[in-house]
Amino acid sequence: MEQNRVVRNKKKRRNRRILFLIIGIFLIGYTVFWKVYNDIYQTSNNIFNNLDTNDKRESSVFIEATQPISFAFLGVDNGAYGRQEEVGRSDAILIGTVNPKTRTTTLVSIPRDSYALMAGYEPYEGMQYYDKLTHAYAFGEAEMAINSIQEFVNIPIDYYVEVNMQGLMDIVDALGGIEVKSPLTFEYERNYFVKNEKRVLNGTEALAFARMRKTDPEGDFGRQKREKLVIKAILDKALSLGSLMNYESLLKTLENNVRTNLTFKDMADMYTAYGKSLENFKQDSLAGEELWLDEIYYYYVQPEERLDISNRLRQELELSAVILDNMELSDVDYNYLDYTYYNDEDSYYEEEYSEY
Repeated sequence: MEQNRVVRNKKKRRNRRILFLIIGIFLIGYTVFWKVYNDIYQTSNNIFNNLDTNDKRESSVFIEATQPISFAFLGVDNGAYGRQEEVGRSDAILIGTVNPKTRTTTLVSIPRDSYALMAGYEPYEGMQYYDKLTHAYAFGEAEMAINSIQEFVNIPIDYYVEVNMQGLMDIVDALGGIEVKSPLTFEYERNYFVKNEKRVLNGTEALAFARMRKTDPEGDFGRQKREKLVIKAILDKALSLGSLMNYESLLKTLENNVRTNLTFKDMADMYTAYGKSLENFKQDSLAGEELWLDEIYYYYVQPEERLDISNRLRQELELSAVILDNMELSDVDYNYLDYTYYNDEDSYYEEEYSEY
């Protein structure tokens, strides 16, 4: 009898210890979860920057409704190499669409030197001003950059992310490096890369890998390809479970170097509703030619090329197609179009390029 009572007491003590252990684990887990949640929430508030951009949609778009959305990525050339106090320019410009129905993300690189309208910038009242697209950020920061991009390709830009040079390096380092395969052999700022060699890059190496342009046989197009490789590698690493171990370092880096108009709820909804779409990338670019005006180099994208990209992206966004008359056309565009004629038999534009 006494022995049975002792056994029962032991079982009760053991069950209490198990219960207390379960409660302790739950409390620790809840505390950790709440801390991570709160840290992410605070960081998202600190990097949030609402923009008063021109609205090019007929109706509002909502991430929680899993509608196709568009975004722009601006890589700004400040924050490092002695440029901490400068406004900077958008050295890298990528626009994209995310369609949860087709589970596809489409990325398009826009050459920084593209001849474009500086939307909202008037040297004199009522005077439209054209310059390199990269300068829109210098004139009016992210707001003017986004408005100018919208006019250039005639699509709405719903969300944007802006990262400076220092931020790119810090993000890569906070993630523990990113793995990329170099498409060519080159050296830039004492960083060396070998064609087809896959290796893990630290922040400094990743920035050098993305920035080199002059010795690339493809020039700015080559740089755009490498920028996309870096951005995709960052997204892949950031979405992996392993990066959660360094989340505090990553959040601090984001807070210091990133700005976006995505709210915390937007980010959470996007991860849930668009996660699969972010894994399937399609890439495109804008073809153009040299343009010299007053001995200044520009990259000129013909109106038909901009129209073609516009309608491809608008299709991904489930928006109606536009025609050439709907595009923002400059005097240079009209001069170019004066050298084209319509062939009724074959139904296409045959182009004769003017020299600048």
